[in-house]
Amino acid sequence: MADVLSKTSCSIHVDRPATARCPSCGSFFCSECITEHEGRLTCAVCLNQERENIQEVKKPRRIYFMPFVQFGVAVVVAWLVYYFLAQFLQDMPVEFHDGTMWE
Repeated sequence: MADVLSKTSCSIHVDRPATARCPSCGSFFCSECITEHEGRLTCAVCLNQERENIQEVKKPRRIYFMPFVQFGVAVVVAWLVYYFLAQFLQDMPVEFHDGTMWE
């Protein structure tokens, strides 16, 4: 491989000697044209193609109505608490409310 590299020139810069070969496209490149990505040498064209081929990760769908549901549940819970508190106070004897129970 070193023998082949010494006789070839960069695909982009013809006046420069090739230092590496892109494993994807097989073209020869100088040290300025080749880049290391994820532990392997590749050319910019192949790197862009790989980046375009990677599918975007789908973001989870946001639930915009959830705050309204939470607010509704909170209102119902608060209403139930006050309802049962009122029932409890209503079921107490009248003497307790008048204060005559403690005399």
